[in-house]
Amino acid sequence: MKQGKTLFSAADKDAYCAAASSPELVSDFRRLAGDRDGWMAHRRHLSLPLSRTVAAFLRTTSERAFVVRRGVMLEHAPGTRNPVTWADCLAVTEFGAFVINRYDWTGTVKRSVNDDELLLHDEPGAVSVQTSPLRRAKPAVRHLRALLAEYCCPVESIAIFVSSHCALDPTLPETILCPSELHHFMRTRLNRFRASHRQYLDPGRLAAHLQLRCADWGES
Repeated sequence: MKQGKTLFSAADKDAYCAAASSPELVSDFRRLAGDRDGWMAHRRHLSLPLSRTVAAFLRTTSERAFVVRRGVMLEHAPGTRNPVTWADCLAVTEFGAFVINRYDWTGTVKRSVNDDELLLHDEPGAVSVQTSPLRRAKPAVRHLRALLAEYCCPVESIAIFVSSHCALDPTLPETILCPSELHHFMRTRLNRFRASHRQYLDPGRLAAHLQLRCADWGES
């Protein structure tokens, strides 16, 4: 935690908001009056059901170890104005690593002509353009792929829209999901890895490698 605070102190005052990766996270941070520890604890509390769901699935699919962390801070661009990226949940498994972020949008989410944006229809006749969660997660994914390249570990980002008042258009990218779809998605990734006939990864070794290179390793 101390290392994460130092990084943010060195960056500009909006670094936490940049790391937060979504408007609702920025709103949470400002609502807590800039209390960094409070903000992080709040986000980790909100992410607890998500991390438990991921862990429960992994327990049922394999006897091998796995690592699921909440509220991980990745230092993807040291020395820059915004050096870190927040991940609500990081799952390190025998078949890959997954950056999983939760979103509280309400309304209908649809594709845009721009792959880096989504259209949010939040009330009749009202449409707003939002940055895609997948675009927001790109720095984290790129950073993790570089860190885990020597292990040939697949890395993906997943966006989970948790509100019961949110509907996802079926043409959205397959890594934008509602909670009920997460189990099936993880099954497809597990089976894809099995079909490659590659040796299973060692999650403990991967997690130890990442922990040494994270601004904040979060909580289990």
